[in-house]
Amino acid sequence: MKAVSSISSRAVLAGALMIAGLSASTAAVAQEEEKALSVSGTAAFVTDYRFRGISYSDLDPAVQAGITLTTAPGLFFSAWGSSIADFNGATVEMDWTAGWSGDIAGVSTSAGVIYYSYPGGSNTDVVELFGTVGVPLGPVTATFGLNWAPDQKNLATSSRYAFGQLTAAIPNTPVTLKAVLGNERGALVVDDSGTKTHKWDWQIGADLTWEALTVGVSYVGNNLTNNTFPGGRFNRNAQETIVFSVTAAF
Repeated sequence: MKAVSSISSRAVLAGALMIAGLSASTAAVAQEEEKALSVSGTAAFVTDYRFRGISYSDLDPAVQAGITLTTAPGLFFSAWGSSIADFNGATVEMDWTAGWSGDIAGVSTSAGVIYYSYPGGSNTDVVELFGTVGVPLGPVTATFGLNWAPDQKNLATSSRYAFGQLTAAIPNTPVTLKAVLGNERGALVVDDSGTKTHKWDWQIGADLTWEALTVGVSYVGNNLTNNTFPGGRFNRNAQETIVFSVTAAF
């Protein structure tokens, strides 16, 4: 869900897309690498649809699913969807991503474009460009990324989101620790209190993976004001929370 010039106080969210691969043995990996086209997908249940620190499901649970087509040279196309709270008439978000991912001088790199669509909604759709780099730091993988939405029909101005992420697998366990810190400026920042034109958000959590199933828990927050006032609360969907998720990969 994107903030547009006509958006209400409902939260801002950029879709999140993940490409996952599963292999049973070294031979299976070799066979996969030889394929000109591979397909992967996910289906998930989350207790709150959060991204960039904001709820896009009005603090309620959501169901999500996605599919990714990847070519041997690294070009990929993804379609990802989620149930959302009403957003200018839309109750479903569909994200369409095209890009390239691969290694450049030992650095994991990806770049592409995302089209955020909201079937049935008015003045909702947004296009965003993205790029990421990932480097290993001992047992930790550090990823840095930038998303940029240029001036367009449904944005009052351009917007950009920069983030850093750390992930670390605990040796001899199925547990992976993760932490994300992001900063957003521009039209995609919506602050009910009228005090901020940019925001910080963060996420700290852990995933436990068993075969194709991943169970996750994360503490999610941001620095938007959510003080109460007579009859309501500023930035209700920006309240800090703990999110649980169950994801199946195929």
